[in-house]
This record gives sequence, structure tokens and C-alpha cells, in this order.
Amino acid sequence: MSVEAPKLPDYNQIGVDYRLPMPRPKIHGPVIDAHNHLLAARHASGWIETAKRYGMDLFWTMGPLEEMIVVQREYPGKFHFIAVPNWRLPALDYDDWSRRIEGFYNIGSRIVKFHMAPGTMTSRGVNFETPQIRKMMSEARARGMILMSHVGDPELWYRGKYAGDVSKYGTRDRHYESWEAALTEHKDWPWLGAHLGGNPEDLGRLQYLLDKFPNLYLDNSATRWIVREISARRDQARDFIIRNQDRILYGSDQVSEDTRGFDFLASRWWCHRKLWETAYIGQTPILDPDLPKESQPILRGLALPDDVLQKLYHDNAVKLLRRVGVEFPGEI
Repeated sequence: MSVEAPKLPDYNQIGVDYRLPMPRPKIHGPVIDAHNHLLAARHASGWIETAKRYGMDLFWTMGPLEEMIVVQREYPGKFHFIAVPNWRLPALDYDDWSRRIEGFYNIGSRIVKFHMAPGTMTSRGVNFETPQIRKMMSEARARGMILMSHVGDPELWYRGKYAGDVSKYGTRDRHYESWEAALTEHKDWPWLGAHLGGNPEDLGRLQYLLDKFPNLYLDNSATRWIVREISARRDQARDFIIRNQDRILYGSDQVSEDTRGFDFLASRWWCHRKLWETAYIGQTPILDPDLPKESQPILRGLALPDDVLQKLYHDNAVKLLRRVGVEFPGEI
């Protein structure tokens, strides 16, 4: 009688010991993870403990306003908050969102995120041309808040689930035409594009946008997606980041939940640090559900130069917030 091997957790398919020591990144000042989602104040202590083990010090985070007020009180100076709507509501309530932006502003937030992924635009009935969205962007800018957006999604999704109903989800080219129009309207204002502008598969498109819009910045957040696509074009991606080293911020896209303990959180920061800092080549420990189990991605580290890592991990985030009057170098 054969005994089945125990099922490996999705966050550790190759048996990494996430509790082994990892040296801090070789940079001056605290490391800033500029894109993540701390969803509840009760998650913060475990989050901070795990982050410290992986050299992560400060965070730009997204979560419900009610929770972020508690986080600010209990962990002063540790977080900068990115204003988001109340996603628990069944529909987008513009009055409520406007009040939340004011609430976030009052606890120090100077960034507003507009989530324009295909699924969100479809389910919420919004896009960059929606009059209320355009109005809220102008109001956020008038407050002195950085505009941030999630545009696009993995190319595998565009070729898969989105391709089945283009009339419903639209096309990538149409989505980027819409974003480009919004960027043009706010060309002289800082804008942060999440997940390498939502299109790490097309670095040429990203270069075009960075060249056209000098106030556009990108964060390199998301783990499974970014590891897969950056590793697949390792040399081109390395050249792209070095070329645009003053315009890219580090972010993990870490998301907290009640069931996500040390190893889950560690897996995300482990992958990012291997990807950006080292020449590691090996299967990613995190199961990628977009690919068959027998064809899981190989993580190919970029081994970025120390001066580039300094900008990604710290300097660019500090300089971007400084543009809207906020000093966030923080202390470890």
C-alpha cells in the first residue's frame, strides 16, 4: 500500500526554510516596501515581525480606513497610507469614497489609488473616462495627493479568461489608450503605476510611457506575476530597470489575512529579494496557478547593482513623497 506524499503548501513548493537568516539589503536607510495590503490592524504585529526578518522596515500600505487609523496609532511612523475605496460595498459609492479620501488625507495619506483592472472596471462599471472618476482625480490632485493606478493584468489573463468576452472586458490596447489619456490630462503631476505599469510582458510599452510622461513612476510589485515575467526576460528586464533606476519603486504586493502566517508572508519577501538582489536561478517556491504544475516558472535573479537597489528600496520612495511635501525616510 503506497502512502501519498504530504501536499506541499502553495507558498513553499520546494522546501525553503524561510526561518534561515537573510542579511539585510546593502543600502543606507530603511527599506521601504511601497506597495502592499495590510488589511487589518490585528495582522500588523506578525507582519512587522516577518518583515524585519527579511529586511523590510517601512511600508506604503492599503487597507480599510477604519483599520488604518488603528495601525497609525499603534505603529506610528511605520506606515504611509494609500487611500482606497470601501471595497466591501456592493457598488462603488462616490460620496463614501470622497469622504474616505478626506479621512485618509487627515491621517497623513498623500496617495490615492484608482483600481482600473479589467475585472474591477467590469464589476464596478467604471473606467478612466467615468466623469466621477475624473472629478475625484482632480480633487485628489488639488489636495496635493499622488495619483496611483492599477491598469492591466497578466497577459495570460488577456489571452485566457478575458479573451472569451472582449465586449465585456475590453482589450489591453484599449485600456492603455484610456490610461494614456488620463496621464496626458495630469502630465505635470506625479503618478505611480502599479505592477510595472501592469504590463511587465511589454517593456517597450513601459519605456514609451516613461519617455512620454516624465512624472510617471512605476512600482515593481506583485510576486507570482513579476517573478514569472521578469525572469522570462531577465536580461532585458535588468537593462530596463537600470535605465529607469530613478523612476521605479520597490513593492511586494503582500496581502495580509487571518490565515497567512510567517511562512506565507516570508515567501513573498524571499522571492523579491532573490529576484532583485541575487543571481539565484531555480524554481520559484510559490505555486503559480496560471501555469501547469509541471511547467512552473524558474526564478532568474537580476543581481542589480548596489546603487540601483539603493534607489529602488529607499531613495525613490522618499523623493516621490517629498514631491508632495511629505518626509518619509523614517527610522529602523
